Order: sequence, then C-alpha cells, then structure tokens
Amino acid sequence: MSYKIIDSLHQEIGKTIASERFLNTMDGFWFALKPNVIINSFDFVTVDNLFNSKSIGIIKELQAVTAAEHDYYNNYLSDNHTLSSTKEQLKQKGKEKEDEKEEEKNEQLSHRQLNSLILVKVAIMANTGVKAEGYEESKSVNFPVGVGKMVRFATEDEIIFALGIPQMENPIPAGIIETTNGLEVPITLDVTYLAGADTAHVNASGISGNRKSSYILFLLQSSYQTLKRMNQNVALIIFNTKEQDLLYIDQREKYTKKRTERLFDVLDLDIEPFENVTYFLPRGKDGKPNSIHVPKNYRTYSYELQDVYDRLELLFSEPYDLHHDFLSIMNYIYESWPLKSNIEKKDISTWTDLSEFKEYPETIVSNKSSLLYFLGRLQRFRKSPMFIDKKKTSTYLGNEIKNIKPGEVFVIDVATISSFEEQAFVVGDVMKSIDEMYSSRYYNLEDDNRSNNTNIDSNKNNVQENQKKLHYILVFVDEINRFIPKSQNGKMNSVSEQIMRTVTAGRTRGTILFSAQQFKSATDYRLQENTDLHITAKLGLSELSTEPYSMLDESTKMNIVRLNKGELVMIHSAFRHPIKIGFPKATFKEPY
Repeated sequence: MSYKIIDSLHQEIGKTIASERFLNTMDGFWFALKPNVIINSFDFVTVDNLFNSKSIGIIKELQAVTAAEHDYYNNYLSDNHTLSSTKEQLKQKGKEKEDEKEEEKNEQLSHRQLNSLILVKVAIMANTGVKAEGYEESKSVNFPVGVGKMVRFATEDEIIFALGIPQMENPIPAGIIETTNGLEVPITLDVTYLAGADTAHVNASGISGNRKSSYILFLLQSSYQTLKRMNQNVALIIFNTKEQDLLYIDQREKYTKKRTERLFDVLDLDIEPFENVTYFLPRGKDGKPNSIHVPKNYRTYSYELQDVYDRLELLFSEPYDLHHDFLSIMNYIYESWPLKSNIEKKDISTWTDLSEFKEYPETIVSNKSSLLYFLGRLQRFRKSPMFIDKKKTSTYLGNEIKNIKPGEVFVIDVATISSFEEQAFVVGDVMKSIDEMYSSRYYNLEDDNRSNNTNIDSNKNNVQENQKKLHYILVFVDEINRFIPKSQNGKMNSVSEQIMRTVTAGRTRGTILFSAQQFKSATDYRLQENTDLHITAKLGLSELSTEPYSMLDESTKMNIVRLNKGELVMIHSAFRHPIKIGFPKATFKEPY
C-alpha cells in the first residue's frame, strides 16, 4: 500500500477524537490520521469549531496505537460506518450504483483488517473567533473542538493568522515555514520583537554544523535591508571569532542556487551581500594585520594606554582574578590620570611607563603581592603587538565605534588573537564604547549642538538629525559562551558584566545583541533571561534537559532532537508554541 502527501488544502486528513488519555481541551486536541497520509511535527492543521469559527493548531507528536489496546480505531471507523449506512440507504433508493456499494464494503473491510492507528497531538495556536450580532469586532472562541470533526492542512492565510503576523506594523522577514503539503509560508517578526522595548535580543544554539550562525547572519541581513527600507538609521558591528568566516561578507557568491533565489523572492529580500563594510584587523608584528585573510577595505586596530586607562579592569577577565584586589589600583589610575612620577618627574602615559610604576599610596596598595601580580599582568599584555606605546598606522576601535554612521557595517576580527584575555578585552571595550556613545558626553551633546544651531531651518535640521542619529545598532557575537561563560557562585567577570550592561540598556535604546553558541547551558543564565527570541538547531536530550530549555515542552524537545541540518525551531513569547523554520543560504562569498 502506497503513501501519499495531501496537496489539496480542503481535503480531509483525519477526524478528531477524545478520551481520558487523549484529551480534547481548549489548548489542544487529538485526531486520528487517515490511512496512507503523511504528516509531520510542526505542520499546521485546521478544524471547524463553534459558529463557523476555526481552530488552527500545530502538530506536536504522533503515536501509533493498536485496536486491541484501545477502542479509538473503532470509534474512528464508526463515523465511516454511519456514513456508509447513509450511502447504503441512498443506494437502495437508486441513487448509487451496485458496484460502488460493493467497493465501499471492500474498503471498510480493508480498514478493519488494519491493527493500528496513528493518533496526532495538536496544540492550538489561534482561533478565528465569531462575529456576534450587534458587535463590530469578532469575539474570541476558546472552546474545545468537537469529536468527529474533519481535520485538514491549514492554508497559508490561516498559518499567518495563527502566528499573529497580520497585526505586525513593521515586519522583518525571519524565515520560511515549509509544510509537508508543499506550502512555503514567509514568516515575519515585528521590529519590536527584536529591538524592544518589551522584547529584544536574539540567541541561537545547536550542535556544530547545523547552520545556527548562518541563520543569525541571514536575520542580520534581513533586518539590515528592512530597517533601511523603513528609513531607519541602522549600523552593524560583527565580531569574526572563527578563522576567516566573516571576512567576505561584502562579496557575493558567483553562483546562487534556484532554491535560494526562490526563498529570497518569497521573503521579498534582495540577493545582495552587505554594503559599506569596513574590516578591522588586529595589529600584528611590524604593524601588519594579524589575520588569516586581509580584505581590501581594512584597517588595523591597537591600544595605547591613554585609549583605555579608564577600563583596565577588562584586561582581568579570568575567574581567578576575582581573588585579587585590583579595583583600588585601577580606580587610582583612572582618577589620577595622567599619573605623575615624583621620582622620575614625568607623566606616566604609556604601557611601558605603567608597567614600571610603583609609586602608589599605601592606602591604595595594602597588599604588595596584588601590586606585583598587577604589574606582571601588564608586562604580559605589553608583549602583545596590539598594546603599543604609540600608534602610527593603526586606529583605536573605541573611537571608530563612537563615530559609526548609519548604513556602516564594521567587522572586527578577533579570531587570530592568540590570547583569550585579549579577545575578551576587545569585545568588552567595544561594548563599553557603545555605552559611551549613548551617554551625554558622546551622543546627546552632539544632538543638542545640532538642535541649537539657529542658522539652519528647523525642518532641515530635523532631517539632518535623523540622518545622523542611529536608531539601531545590531551586534553579532558568535561563540558568546566564551565571553559570558556560566558564572561561578553567581559572580561574573568584568567583560561579562560589561556585555550584560550593554544588553540590558540596549532593550530601550535599540542596541540589539545577536549571539550564538553550541549550548545555552555553557552561558550565564542572565544572558538567556535577557534574550527574548531563541533559535534552536539540533541538540541532544542531555543538553535539552538543562535549565535554559525549561520553556520547552517535552514534545518540542523530542522534535528538536530529530531536526535535520538547516532546520531550526523559533521560540518567542509572541507565539503560543515554538515553530519550525527554514531560511535561504546567505549570498555572500564563503571562504575556501
């Protein structure tokens, strides 16, 4: 006996049932699947409810039961038998041919000979509601569907309705729902789902090779294009953390697959790489870039002491540093800047000077071992070509961040920096610079100067302000678990704390963190608590049983275990249940 995929949107695929074990409630129902029909988890189905309303649900799980153990199969057949009796009466009246009657008997006998039945669990996503007499708006219907109701695949419009997409004022394309019966439904997220103020930030998890980072790049590309179409000033900051993966994003692939072209068309997105990209590469020996690949439009970055004297705590990002009291030393450097040496009668303004300076007051350095450790760490960083006394050809990233303009894309390469502490410092310094950009010193003061310029027409001035002021900064950090690891005894290191300050403040000002890692359990719980859009690729049950996945029901967890490469599950509070999505492959060049 062959199986078939139902391609007709209004063709029956089963009938609803109810029992003590298989409950039919306001939140979900079970139905018996017709023989020879293929359906999968995360498919959408529709069933009629009260007063011509419809309940639209998503498939959670499938179970095979035997007729010997349960009477559900017989109940399902009884509907067919009732229908058969009606048809038989019509035949006796001459409205059916005798051969059709014999064929129906044979078909019923064939059904009875089967010893199993597939039951399908459905979680209700939405109800269409009913128009009550005398009321303009539809009244919601939260009522269990009846027993013996016909179930069919949901239409594209019904799926979109169930996800609340028609109510989204500023939708951003976020993927495709590909159903078993051949639909390709574009999924959009309102900009408020990504950028606050109620919900913000995106995190993706999944085992290596399942394209979670590729999805984040797609969503960045989609957000970037869409926000620009909305005349919103947006800039991107992307950290390249793995080899040369993201050092080609301004170059387009020579060949694009037809499926990719089709999905971009369905999502109404342009097949274009990122524009206006500047690559920032760490300074290496002799001032040359320390990077696997050197793009054309690059600049090297490095750090003088005067650039970062007020954030030296970011250099001490390892857990064991929590046992050393460096705070008083670093506060003294910040408050007394520039330091002065009474012995040598000069300012202490370079890394070399600071690594040799010991003239701290006793009230600042009560423990000499801490001072020696502090100086030893400075000597260690001093050996890096990124920490230099005087820049010649390189730039300070903090200044570049504070002057980022709408439409610009910064790719900051940290992949080849050998020391993790230095990598973490770069990330932490960029985050602190973003915060400073929004402070009165670096951001609002510039706006006030523009608004107080009486030589410019007020309307023209508003246009100029809108052109310069950033509405959104989208930041992507892959392998985020390295920079916000699971805290020890609830204490975070200095870099983790800085990233979390930026994340928390970003919810109200449009600074949105896009992050990814293999396992959520390897990150601090505060990152996940402050993230509202979660993307999950294939994972094992051991990981899914940890606390960060507690928002998932057991059926969804089992379905995640079975995901194929490129299939993702999207979890957001706006959706009643997680949904499965696909997405087109990014169209910028990949490294070879």
